[in-house]
Amino acid sequence: MNEFDADDDEDVRSRSAGPQPDAETMLTPLTASGPTVRTLMVRKLTDIVALPAGKLSSNERSLAADILLHVLDKVEEDIRMEVAQRIARVSECPPALMRMLMLDEPAVAEKITTKAEALPEALLIEAARDGTMAHRVMIARRLDLTTAVADACLAYDEMDVCKLILKREECTLSPNAVNKMVALSSANKEVQALLLRRQELEPAHGFIMFWWVDAERRRRILTRFALDRSVLQDALADLYPRVFRGADDDTVVKDILTLSERRHRPRGVNGEPVSMEVVKRTLAAACKYPAQEIIDAVAMIGGVSRDLSSRILRDPGGEPFAVLCKSLGVARDDFYGFLTDAGEGEEAEARADYLLAIFDSMARDFSRAVLRYWDWDSNPRIAHITRLMAILQSDININDMGDFSDEMSAYS
Repeated sequence: MNEFDADDDEDVRSRSAGPQPDAETMLTPLTASGPTVRTLMVRKLTDIVALPAGKLSSNERSLAADILLHVLDKVEEDIRMEVAQRIARVSECPPALMRMLMLDEPAVAEKITTKAEALPEALLIEAARDGTMAHRVMIARRLDLTTAVADACLAYDEMDVCKLILKREECTLSPNAVNKMVALSSANKEVQALLLRRQELEPAHGFIMFWWVDAERRRRILTRFALDRSVLQDALADLYPRVFRGADDDTVVKDILTLSERRHRPRGVNGEPVSMEVVKRTLAAACKYPAQEIIDAVAMIGGVSRDLSSRILRDPGGEPFAVLCKSLGVARDDFYGFLTDAGEGEEAEARADYLLAIFDSMARDFSRAVLRYWDWDSNPRIAHITRLMAILQSDININDMGDFSDEMSAYS
């Protein structure tokens, strides 16, 4: 018989013996109810990785971990959960194996992300960056949450993650994280409440948030961020004559000196002083009907931009108008008169009493500082938050358009 005949006989014997298992079907249970050899291998390798430091070297532990990396994603989820639970107690576990488990399905990742006492910061950052929102929520709940890890978790603008981190008062937020939270707070009242409790919040943040928070939070902002510019004004006092009367006309310094001015003097179209009587008539008219020409006139006497003047006069709450009137030195009775003349009834009277309390709570110099913050678009931090808000709004619009397209496709 030649070799070809021998091969033919072998094929006949193979066919008569029935179908032959492939490499995968070889890994079947050894008994009807026992674990597979693959499961047994995983458990034995986990035993090796979990050995105490004195029992094997780091190189040997890494070898066992590398083999586990090869086979772990080929076993069932409950086996991976078992491995993660055991690995969570191993302080010398190779990082690659920990990373794989931390980025596994949330049920697996939870066993190591929430149970391991000490996880390297770099691994937590990677898991936050490469995982899903469920992974970031687990990381945000860790007791050892650091500023860098919090930044990684906040990178995706997920409200649930943001709220969790804002509640972690023992974790200091980075300046960029606070800027992002301020931008996000425009669309979420719960974020507003949590953010206003944070120690990292500064006047610039508070005065930006002022425009979209409710009346109670507006009062809190004006109380919390009250400031006195006298120290700043005294330090810069000798620069005023050099810049405004001398030849040293530095525009950057001039803008800052204007920002820090001690007392604003209302001016007309040609820079001429405007009497308080003209100021009162203009503000009274603005209270009743803020037409464009009135908005322009208020901007001129208030020393603010037209955009800010429009925003102040059209704000439904009225608190910005109280700030403006205080900054111009309007008398208390005159301010109350503006409000009562503009409306009638119990509701209008209650609103006038509320705004009068706001008016009384502020010093004139502080009210001027608030106006300057509101009109300070050139400030790098304020400009950055404004850009973040524009990006967030753009993302919302894109998502809305996506939803609209899906609806149209379904309709078609």
